[in-house]
Amino acid sequence: MSSALLSSPRRLILRSGGWLIARQIANLANSLVIAIFVARHLGPEGYGILSYAVSLVAIVAPLTTLGMRNLSLREYKMHPEDSNAIVGTVTIIRLVGSLVSVLIVFLVAWLYPIAHPDIAILCTLLAGAALLKSIDTIQEYFIARQDPKPFVIFAVANMTLFAGIKIALVFLDATVDAFIVTLAVQGAMSALGGVIAYRRHTRGLPRFRFEAARAKRYLAQGFPLMLGSLSAVIYLKSDILMLSYLAGKETTGLYAVAARLSEIWYVLPTAFATALFPRMVELRDLSPARYAARVQDAMDSFAAFGTLIAVSSLFWAAPVVAVLFGDGYAGSVSVLYIYAWVGIVFATRALMHKWLLVEGVFWGSAMIHATGAVANVLLNLLLIPRYGAEGAAIATVASYALAPILLAPLVPSLRRPAVMQLKAILWPRRVWDLRPGGRT
Repeated sequence: MSSALLSSPRRLILRSGGWLIARQIANLANSLVIAIFVARHLGPEGYGILSYAVSLVAIVAPLTTLGMRNLSLREYKMHPEDSNAIVGTVTIIRLVGSLVSVLIVFLVAWLYPIAHPDIAILCTLLAGAALLKSIDTIQEYFIARQDPKPFVIFAVANMTLFAGIKIALVFLDATVDAFIVTLAVQGAMSALGGVIAYRRHTRGLPRFRFEAARAKRYLAQGFPLMLGSLSAVIYLKSDILMLSYLAGKETTGLYAVAARLSEIWYVLPTAFATALFPRMVELRDLSPARYAARVQDAMDSFAAFGTLIAVSSLFWAAPVVAVLFGDGYAGSVSVLYIYAWVGIVFATRALMHKWLLVEGVFWGSAMIHATGAVANVLLNLLLIPRYGAEGAAIATVASYALAPILLAPLVPSLRRPAVMQLKAILWPRRVWDLRPGGRT
């Protein structure tokens, strides 16, 4: 029975997903542990400055990929014989996007600074790491082959090294500036992981080949994906920036801790969605009915997982914040109670956008994210002045839930994924399937 269940595609998905989840778990543990040390050391005000710099760079990060990440993953899977042309073309596109993003970060931090003397220089340095990360499209090569082990090993080693450096900075009583510089160096080093993994795996270096016609096609297909990614980041990071300007650095620090504790759970459905993507491409052509059923099953499971985290936060939020971050961050608990509910929609959304990519609805993700991002910004402007960090959390939850529902009646191509997501949110209906003789 076990050998029948572990068919070749399932073995590949489990192996690929296992390595991706291992990396995400390592990243989760690393980010949480380091966040505890750094937040305690810097206090809410210093941690607010760090969160501002990270969020500003994160908002322009989609410009460093220009929608190429998922697109290159699909291209590697569908056209493995063109891997040299894919990696070369995508790398050049991403390098140009990275240069633009660095310029934007500098202008925003310089023209609209927060209360820190060197914030523009620090943010620009942090954004500069993206110039080297333009070559990390090689990671998609391994994911498409469903063999991510080579680059995962390097990524974990790099995280471990810099975790030690950050802890050392805490004991050396370093300022927030030192932590921002360290993050920049870590980002640059992580970019080398794909190249090193590729060389060890293939006994050679990737042969970059740029093709103008391919670049034009990729930009046309990637533009809506880039807009979708940009809007998605605005979902999660605009509240940090708006809190910095509207409510101050200390409130920003409290909110950032709540968001960090909530967001660490998102890595699991995101990793599974990435691991499932190559199989989704194959299964759609082999058996459309089975493909649709499997996607709905996965969405239901993701929504159930998000609900478990949200409900359980009522019990673990207060003690976890007190034990890990201390009394200075007690104000984060009420924010976390609200923010945790984002996970239900976020988990299903990770798979929804993979579905839209497989179906070729490239503008679907962009429209969903853009609608939610606009709603999030407007709600933040309305709620932050009155409710502070709790208002920002309410705005995030509301905007995530509303976007697909608002678009479904207007955009026919988005009705099916919107219905799939609504079914997933109503996942308790599946409990009936667990009865004896019910659906497997």
